Amino acid sequence: MKTTATLFEIEDPVATRAWQRVAPVVVEATEDDVTGMAGIALVGELLDHLGLVEAANRRGLRPIGPGGYSGGECYRPVVELQLAGGDFISDVSLLKDEATRRLRGSHALPSHTTLYRFLAGADLGRVAKATAVNRDMLRRAWAMGAAPAPGILTIDPDATYIDTYGKLKEGSTFSYKHEVQMSPLVGVVGETGDVLALRARGGNASPRRKLASFIDECVAAIPKECRDNYQLWVRVDSAGFSRSVVETATRHSAAFSITCVQNKAIRRAIEALATNPETIWTRAKEADGELTGSEVAETTYRFARRDLRLIVRRQAKATGEQLSFDDLGGFRFFAMITNVPPIFASAIDVEHHHRLRGGPPEEAIRQLVHDFGMNHAPLQSFMANWLWWQASALAYNVARWVRVLALPEAFRTCRGKRLRASFLNVPARIVRSGRRIRLRLPRAYRHAEAFIAALGKLRALPSFA
Repeated sequence: MKTTATLFEIEDPVATRAWQRVAPVVVEATEDDVTGMAGIALVGELLDHLGLVEAANRRGLRPIGPGGYSGGECYRPVVELQLAGGDFISDVSLLKDEATRRLRGSHALPSHTTLYRFLAGADLGRVAKATAVNRDMLRRAWAMGAAPAPGILTIDPDATYIDTYGKLKEGSTFSYKHEVQMSPLVGVVGETGDVLALRARGGNASPRRKLASFIDECVAAIPKECRDNYQLWVRVDSAGFSRSVVETATRHSAAFSITCVQNKAIRRAIEALATNPETIWTRAKEADGELTGSEVAETTYRFARRDLRLIVRRQAKATGEQLSFDDLGGFRFFAMITNVPPIFASAIDVEHHHRLRGGPPEEAIRQLVHDFGMNHAPLQSFMANWLWWQASALAYNVARWVRVLALPEAFRTCRGKRLRASFLNVPARIVRSGRRIRLRLPRAYRHAEAFIAALGKLRALPSFA
């Protein structure tokens, strides 16, 4: 028997028998009818109704000869393993036990080497087809009832930074954070957190790079069947302070609010507003915490050949806070431009809406990175990692749709970790009885009734081919 040598001696007393101890069990691996992923019954039911495999095959995600796995048969397990909490292709083993296989029904389960070939062989065409599949799933889920309420639909495009590990990964380079990373763009619906689009980029890509065309991609993902139900609002940080972004939003008849880069012209406009005795400052909406006491005012600013509203929020500096060159009169100033007419929204309403960028959009990116496999780039190829991240985006969306369409209200906005602990990574016994497969949950499982009710709701949804 292999033993570990004692590294050093300590004088702590040694007990001959512990006062409290776990049960002295004898461990055996004998059961084939117990699954640790009972939640496959939920997410699998939704994926069946969405028709993921058929949609991917119709898109030609992975053209292959007779006898091989189709693109849909490969794409679905990658999404499922990320829903199960997997971070690597080999984590498909989470789905490979006999009981979970039976729970998945007739769906194919390729080996991890097959899934590796599916991802590693990706080119721009395969990524584009996966993007189209994700749009199909979004359109169908919104048709089922997961769509935002009619009214304003906010598009939040933003860049995030993904740490990469290992040598020779395509696109992996030093970012402005002085770390080896990649910098994908993620487009999110501000009201719900749905991911509309995802574009991989190298780690040294400027946050401004191709942002306008990415907004086009986000708009294209909105189902045309419900497009008339919404007034689009493009909400961007200072990376979008450019003529191209303004023109793109205008072309889509969208309202926009963009954080200003405080260049010399913007600082002059802010100073003129702040020093004008006729300026009326109004208390900012829902400004608490470090924003307590913030006030809002506005003026007109010429940008991108348009007269736009320049909305400025001033915030009193806290005692001991470091001074900045653009501070004025004891205040720090934050500015944004918008094309929303005053008759439709006051300055405090526009500023408050713009500040909500820190809500569902930031939470969506946080969950993608920490809960749905986007915490690294697992493959060497740039396109392969892009395809992996497309599956991450779909896994995140599917988890959201399960919460919205079937789970109790308390789980509508929960993190992926809580969703897994409560409804996905749940142990259960698979039993065949009366020509039917029965999923027997533990009696002590606190969410059993909610699980059963959720499965009934998902089965009542329309099925798409």
